Amino acid sequence: MPITASRTPVEVPDGPHTMRLETVTAGWSPGRTAVQDVDLELRPGARVALVGPSGCGKSTVAALLVRFLDPVAGRVTLDGIDLRRIAPERVRQIVGYLPEDSYMFDTTIAANLRIARPDATDQQLRDVLARARLLDWVVNLPDGLQTLVGEHGRALSGGQRRRLALARALLADFRVLLLDEPTEHLDDETATGLLDDLLTAAGDRTVLVITHRSDIAARVHEVIDLSRHPAAVPS
Repeated sequence: MPITASRTPVEVPDGPHTMRLETVTAGWSPGRTAVQDVDLELRPGARVALVGPSGCGKSTVAALLVRFLDPVAGRVTLDGIDLRRIAPERVRQIVGYLPEDSYMFDTTIAANLRIARPDATDQQLRDVLARARLLDWVVNLPDGLQTLVGEHGRALSGGQRRRLALARALLADFRVLLLDEPTEHLDDETATGLLDDLLTAAGDRTVLVITHRSDIAARVHEVIDLSRHPAAVPS
């Protein structure tokens, strides 16, 4: 259901943070259920994978956690507080969502990064690029940080776009990262290397990896199969 902002939002102190879905049912339109009776816990620093076939509701769970959507039953909590009692913008200061194709503006690498922090120095940009394993590539470009990425990042490969999106999220300092199909359309070797780099770069942040890949278990603390929570069939 669409979100509504509380008139008296609860303040949430700095982390570490724990997020939970508690027997959550949700859908994008009345009478149609995308996920049903889902439980999920994201403790500080946890690495959790949410798996299942396309259409099983994985991205709906991400939307609930970043509060693009509210449940019709159950609740989503941050540190025990129902997200509906927290200002949406505060939730999104803590929780960062990286979709499969994060948007890149038709401007420079530096400008795309500074969307997350306009006052960031060049050194801070280099630091997050290094953590995302992009710095060596950037410094060897003729224009370095001032390199244009093209419309929607077309001058970049799929892996480079995902790494640049991660660097931007690291600059924003989200404490919970939702990585939605971060290795989609990549070959197995590239996908494995990218996923390992993403999880390493996240440091002590909490990470939820949303994926259809079956080889994720060795890289995370817990795997949740969303296909075991089938959505209700609309009447």
